[in-house]
Amino acid sequence: MNKQTGSKIHILTILAGILLAGILIALIVLMIKLGDQEAPRDLPEPTAELTIIPAPTQTQVINLPTDPVQTPTTATESVPEGAIAVGAYVKVTGTEGAGLRMRTKPGTSSAIMFVAMDEEVFLVIGGPEEVDGYVWYQLEAPYDESRTGWSADAFLTLIEEQQP
Repeated sequence: MNKQTGSKIHILTILAGILLAGILIALIVLMIKLGDQEAPRDLPEPTAELTIIPAPTQTQVINLPTDPVQTPTTATESVPEGAIAVGAYVKVTGTEGAGLRMRTKPGTSSAIMFVAMDEEVFLVIGGPEEVDGYVWYQLEAPYDESRTGWSADAFLTLIEEQQP
């Protein structure tokens, strides 16, 4: 009675091998599917862009209102023709791009409200007042009443009314 050894494989060993191979295949398939979901290959790489929006510019031509000119609030004497006065339009000039500081009241020590740029147009609504060696006028932007402040006349040019 001779028994052959090593030539027979037990049925449980075969089943365990098949089960292990199935688990490995399932894990590989799962990893492939998860890999595709994490990094889609058809989307472009994100890039940063900078968009520069230019500031609005002022126009040189102004339609002056037909309302009667207001009387000066500070000065009561007559104003010579060609001089800055209440009711006139002026533009900022001579700041060489630095802009003109518009202040809460006349004087170089007054708080700065905003900076008006060269060629920006304003309506004179107050002044003149002499403070700190300058003649000051209260100005208001015709397009935005919140842009109101006091400015020295050294950086203002009177806009002459154009005759049709």
